[in-house]
Amino acid sequence: MRDQESGYRSVQYRPVVSGPRIVGVVGARSLTYQHADHVGQIVDDLLARGNRIATGGAIGTDEYVLCRLLRSGQSDHCTVFAAWKGYDGFPAKVRAAIRQFKDYGGHIVWGPAGKSEPMVKTALLMRNVRLVDACYGLVAFITPDSRGTIFTIKKAAAKHKPIVVFAWDCDAPEIPNVKWIPLRCGGMWEGAVKAVYTK
Repeated sequence: MRDQESGYRSVQYRPVVSGPRIVGVVGARSLTYQHADHVGQIVDDLLARGNRIATGGAIGTDEYVLCRLLRSGQSDHCTVFAAWKGYDGFPAKVRAAIRQFKDYGGHIVWGPAGKSEPMVKTALLMRNVRLVDACYGLVAFITPDSRGTIFTIKKAAAKHKPIVVFAWDCDAPEIPNVKWIPLRCGGMWEGAVKAVYTK
């Protein structure tokens, strides 16, 4: 389009995006089963918008993500970031779902930890860092005991990534230069807050 004052063509630059965006959907291990459908609705909505999903393969929130992907036949639209070298590191409750997820086209990024190695806690935290690095943005479900998820939120905030938080029986975490603003889109997103960066 030609600018009328200068007479020069104005060019609108767009970032080059190769393939769909990856959105992390993570959260509390203690999130109860009554929230499973809500997590699943968020997964469905993100996929319907052309995104891919990333999650961590833990019990609770991550488990509900996997169950929805398996039920909808969309495992191939997700990557699980594992702390473990193999299937036996995953919690017994999700191990069968992880195997099924892989068999149905899901992708797993394996980690360095064996089942009973002393470095498990470090491997879990590094898994969260790798997930954040791979994602465009993050959707997190937290409860008062969500230390690992809050660590992940802080890592995403340090990179100024889009973050949406559903907080159950707690507030969104206090993070320097982050203001939490309620989402206004309603529906399945009702009650969520998004990160607005003040600098």
